[in-house]
Amino acid sequence: MQFHRVDPQQDLAQLRAFLTDSDPRDYLLDEMEEWTRDGRLWAGTEGGVWVAFGRVHDLGSGEAWVSGLRVALPHRGQGMGNQLLNGLLADARSVGLSEYRAVIEDENLRSRALFARNGFRPVVEMTLRRGSSRPGGSDLLRRARSGDRLGGPVGWIPAATGRVDLVPGPDAGRFGRWDPRVVARWVDESKLYLAPGMAVAVQADWLTRPRTLWANPLTGDPEELLPAIGSLANRLGQEEWQAFLPSTEPLRRLYADQGLHPHPAWGDRIHLYERID
Repeated sequence: MQFHRVDPQQDLAQLRAFLTDSDPRDYLLDEMEEWTRDGRLWAGTEGGVWVAFGRVHDLGSGEAWVSGLRVALPHRGQGMGNQLLNGLLADARSVGLSEYRAVIEDENLRSRALFARNGFRPVVEMTLRRGSSRPGGSDLLRRARSGDRLGGPVGWIPAATGRVDLVPGPDAGRFGRWDPRVVARWVDESKLYLAPGMAVAVQADWLTRPRTLWANPLTGDPEELLPAIGSLANRLGQEEWQAFLPSTEPLRRLYADQGLHPHPAWGDRIHLYERID
């Protein structure tokens, strides 16, 4: 298999055709322009035909997000996924990256085994949940002001991993190392909301149909924080909200009781994997 960098000017139509042939419902079809703008995309070919695809996203500070690995159905089981992943990691190392992360759905045993064989270890189990905005709820969360600070990985997934979801902001990546400068940027961009004992960073209009708030819960009791996020979504003119949340059996029951649904593309359990060279 030969590899080449995807050229956003020349290869977008070819990428769309590859994804459509693999799975016409692939969520990447709606996000291709963002991916080609923000990531280092690679395609694998045989005889000039695209057979594989993947992305490395530079999060800064030597960290990278590995995502979107796809192998065309007729070519699966032939070692191409291993070749593709090793090619992506080699590309990451060539630009000075040394920490790599990925999320893999629980039932995707083939991908989990592939990453484990290549030195990735599972860090935390998560779930991607969707909730509706809540008109008329109590508006507990207020926008953070200059001088508001958080002392470190204070709860939720950041406390369990030392990593923070970097989605709100120009990074457009996920789960980089906790850095106070991230919090300061959220304050400057009006994306950090606080209440006594609660904190969440958000990105409005993460999706536009329906209008969806991406939430990054940082601290707070889930029975209070989750309804407060639903109310905040309504106040910000969003129809729904989404977030990666910790996944344990008691928490999954709580999420269900609060009307939060697993994302249909991911199932109910997702693993964050990490490799540090």
